[in-house]
Amino acid sequence: MKIGELLQKFCLEQGKTRKEFASDVISPSYYCKIEKGSHRVSAEDLIELLKRNNIRLSDFFGMFDSQDLAKQLNLFHEMIVAAHYNGDKDSLEKIPNLIERSLLPEEVKKEQILIARGYLEIDKSSTEPVNWKLREQLREKVFSLPNWNEEKLTLFCNLMPLYDCFSVNLIVQDILKEYKPPFSKELKRTLLGIICNNLFLKLKIGEYEGIDKLVSIADAIPSSPDLVFYKNNIIFYKNMALYKSSNATKYLKKCQKAIEICAWLGMEAYAQHMSEFLEG
Repeated sequence: MKIGELLQKFCLEQGKTRKEFASDVISPSYYCKIEKGSHRVSAEDLIELLKRNNIRLSDFFGMFDSQDLAKQLNLFHEMIVAAHYNGDKDSLEKIPNLIERSLLPEEVKKEQILIARGYLEIDKSSTEPVNWKLREQLREKVFSLPNWNEEKLTLFCNLMPLYDCFSVNLIVQDILKEYKPPFSKELKRTLLGIICNNLFLKLKIGEYEGIDKLVSIADAIPSSPDLVFYKNNIIFYKNMALYKSSNATKYLKKCQKAIEICAWLGMEAYAQHMSEFLEG
């Protein structure tokens, strides 16, 4: 069964109207279109719908159509990323089990569980032990892919915090030499994500060499609504570097504005991480 069909099934089984089932998560009219398959539902809204209607995530994903592979993968990816950026470790810890109980092919399950555990490793506090074996498995997964295609770029982007800054600098240099504009929509997001992560790792260890070049490459990618998050991060990292090297208040204010924008976009937990990183 597909997402809309599954939601309709649970709605009917609970004897609820579409309005009751949709609660105040989404509008009844939009929910109706999701049931019919003409509109998609975000991972966050789907999870909230299931919670409001007392439906266990494992029950829902265990009934998902095994042939609808792309949608399942997208949903799990959205759930992982949303939990990561919202600082929701409890939800992130549940995702490997949800993937295990899904109807995905076994090899795909193993790969997705590995990636989910990678995010858990990234989100560990400084007091938690490092899982070196897992980190090596993740690095091997990245480099087992033969070329820097979009799949390999995305995987590397997601797992960059598990690498040391020196290695990242060398890899990113190679990537940026290989890819020249014009970029596809997906590639723009991935390259900006890679640049953001590289800037983060540089600033984390107080390395300022090469920051200007990375920022100029990011600035050369035209802005669009779907790139607001990345562009805002570039502004933050650029001005954080300037503030740390000059102690000028004008750069600090620009950093604070970037943090505010992130909070306004509904990413309060991520905005808090930015604030703590700035103050650290």
